[in-house]
Amino acid sequence: MSETKQTTLATNMANWPLLTLGIIGLNVLVYLSIFRESTPGYPDINPTRLYGLVPAHLKVGKMLTSNFVHASAGHLLVNMTMLYIFGRNVERSMGKLEYGLIYIGACFASSIMHAAMVLAAFPVYYSEQPVIGASGAVAGVVAIYAVRYHRKVFDIFGLYIPALWVIAAWLIMQLAFAIVGLYKDSFWGMGLKQVSYWSHLGGFSFGLLVALAGNMALHGEREHLIDEARRLYDNGSILEATQRYEALIKCDPDNAFAHAELGRFWAILEEEEQSLPYYHRAIEWYLSQGREAEALACADEMKRFWPKAAISASTRFRFASYLEESGHTQKAIRALRRLAEDVPDSVEAEMALLKIGQLLLSFERDPSAAISTIEGFLTRYPDSEWKQFAEEVIRKAQA
Repeated sequence: MSETKQTTLATNMANWPLLTLGIIGLNVLVYLSIFRESTPGYPDINPTRLYGLVPAHLKVGKMLTSNFVHASAGHLLVNMTMLYIFGRNVERSMGKLEYGLIYIGACFASSIMHAAMVLAAFPVYYSEQPVIGASGAVAGVVAIYAVRYHRKVFDIFGLYIPALWVIAAWLIMQLAFAIVGLYKDSFWGMGLKQVSYWSHLGGFSFGLLVALAGNMALHGEREHLIDEARRLYDNGSILEATQRYEALIKCDPDNAFAHAELGRFWAILEEEEQSLPYYHRAIEWYLSQGREAEALACADEMKRFWPKAAISASTRFRFASYLEESGHTQKAIRALRRLAEDVPDSVEAEMALLKIGQLLLSFERDPSAAISTIEGFLTRYPDSEWKQFAEEVIRKAQA
């Protein structure tokens, strides 16, 4: 298998919602293997009581196990369908480890909320009733989805409905039933205390706090605006695409990619005065974030569009240093020579000549060329503060 195919396969594997599918599989396996009205041979042992959360006898283990046991196939199907719909994208955006930890955290948060509300506000009888089901943990995933993918739209049989509307309707219903359940046992024939609406709210609150703390709304907005800009650009609406990136910069000012794309879009439109400032800011942001490769690629692109565009001596020296560190010694030497020729009066020009001498000696194994370069440095900058260092390089080359 070629390296490209291996890389593609690895990328696809990383994008598969393996943990979501694993959680679903575990829930199905638990249901098929242990859940019966009673355990054969032990009619008094009910898995609901054995693994379910009992508020009056709160145990840490059951806060977790109760989230993997379901009362019926319908109960299991509803929860796992919701987990699959919302969990896939959340897992991809967060990564498997974080997603797994947050799912477990939602299990505990939902269990604690249910137990607290039952002990505080429900009749004593309900404190002895076990509760099971993954709905509280799934609610935590739904909350993260609501923040991270707040721009998503669901296609429901050709009817396009914003995801936030669907989630808001579900949340309002959970909140209403939870509050009414504090005062009534049933509503329109539905048993309100038999369903753990407060665990749903507990899991959702936990997921919401995690999403807000992780600034996931910004990530979602960034992704949406980039997708929109790409779609508009592909359709030939370059000006509208620039508006999306400008909107992105307003909410994410240090987004180097957005600045670079704006530089490119305005260059395509042949607007040099608009293009160059965005390119320069993109290069600055990439460098400040330690992303020298992207900065260098951005600078090369800018030069292709605008050959006369100026790049500061300090930035050019940093590019040359990056080329050296990346193993491109010849390219680094050429970049340093151009720097020394273009801005001979700058501090960077002095450093460039010294760096060239060192590279010729250490990497190119050419002491005579190194000596010639350093002697040229001493001739051009006789009073340089690095004069002693330059003389030391010459001695090493002569040796």
